[in-house]
Amino acid sequence: MNCSQCNQPIEPERIDLGFTRCKGCAFDRPEPKVKGAMTYHHKTAGSLNVMAPESYDHFKKLSRRVGQRSTLRNVLHSGGRLV
Repeated sequence: MNCSQCNQPIEPERIDLGFTRCKGCAFDRPEPKVKGAMTYHHKTAGSLNVMAPESYDHFKKLSRRVGQRSTLRNVLHSGGRLV
C-alpha cells in the first residue's frame, strides 16, 4: 500500500495499525486535531459538539464568561449596551 500524500510505500507496521500515510508525511505535515465542547440545549443531557480547531476558537470566544457577565453580551451589538 502506498502513502496517500507522497505515493511512497508505507511501513507494514503502520498498515497494521490502519494508517494511510507513511512515517515521513505523518511527522512533516501532521493533521489538525479535532476539538470538542459540551453544549446544553435543555436543562439536562448535554451533548458534545466536535469541531475543527478554527470553529472551536470562535465558539470559545462567543461562549466565554467573565465574572458574572452573560454570554449573550458576546454576540449582541455594542455588548448589549444602549448606544
